[in-house]
Amino acid sequence: MRQIQMTKLTEKVYKVYITYYTDGSYYIGFTAKYGTALATYFGSNTIRDKLVSHKDIVFTSKSKATAKLFELLLQLSRLDSSWCVNSMLNVRVRKEHMKDLPKFKLTFEDDKYNNKDKQ
Repeated sequence: MRQIQMTKLTEKVYKVYITYYTDGSYYIGFTAKYGTALATYFGSNTIRDKLVSHKDIVFTSKSKATAKLFELLLQLSRLDSSWCVNSMLNVRVRKEHMKDLPKFKLTFEDDKYNNKDKQ
């Protein structure tokens, strides 16, 4: 009987990233990509006329749901920022349709995730 050799699957790591542009604007995204694929990946971001400054991985998780939820929380915490170019949130609701919601503020315990721009 022939033995089938199984390759061991590596455990995926899900990432929440921020792509910064040279004009100061940024895009918040989520992916499981790594290496060269991650460097060239821009998610659902359709902006093509801006120059990319750099991309930061701000959160990683082995849980897809946890990473997606963190992406949503980060997007919501920056909903009013004119620098954030996300027009589609993780839950697939356009932020323009959320303008009538009562104002709220999300604050992370770790200050490095909190919105620093004042626009």
